[in-house]
Amino acid sequence: MRSFFRLALVVIMTAVPLAAAPAWGQASEAGLAVYEGRLVDLAKGWDGAQSCVVFSTSDTRCFASHADADKLLGYRRDADPLVAQTARSLGAVAAAAVPSCSSGWLCLYENTNGGGRRLQFSDEYWHYLSDWGFNRSTSSWRNNQGASDAGHLSLYNLTTVYNCAARAYALSMGSYNDQAYAVWG
Repeated sequence: MRSFFRLALVVIMTAVPLAAAPAWGQASEAGLAVYEGRLVDLAKGWDGAQSCVVFSTSDTRCFASHADADKLLGYRRDADPLVAQTARSLGAVAAAAVPSCSSGWLCLYENTNGGGRRLQFSDEYWHYLSDWGFNRSTSSWRNNQGASDAGHLSLYNLTTVYNCAARAYALSMGSYNDQAYAVWG
C-alpha cells in the first residue's frame, strides 16, 4: 500500500509542471517568416511586406500586398458575407469600408480603417505581437472567424482584455489605439 502512495505522489508531482507550461507559443520560432523566398525576422522589420499570415509559430508567410495574401487564402470580396450584408443594410459606401479578412482569421491592421500593414492569426492561444514586429501597432481589426469565435487583445495598462467580436470589425480602436501587445485568435 505504501508503494502505491509513493508512486501516486511521484506521478502527480511530475504531471504538475506539464500542466503549468505557458501557452504563449514557441518564442524561438515566433516571428520568423518567409517573404519573397527569404527568411525574415519580423521583430526586426517587415522588409517591405504589407501582409503576414501566421499559420503557426513555425509557419508565417508574408506578402507585398493584402491582395496577394487574400489570393493564397481564397478570399474574394464579392463573396464576403459581411460585405454583402453591410451593402444591403447600409449601402455600397459603408460596404467599401469593411476591411478585407479571409474566412477563419482575425486580422489586425496598423492603421485605422483597415489600412497599413496587416497581421493575421487563427490559432487559439496568446501570441506576443512584438515577435511579429506589431507591438503597440494595432489601430483597427476584423474578426472573420466562426460565429462564436471571439478574438482578444491584451492591452497595456488594462487589466482586462479587449474583445474582438466574431464576424465583426472596428475601423478604429479609439482610446485603445496602439495599445495591444498580445493577441488570442
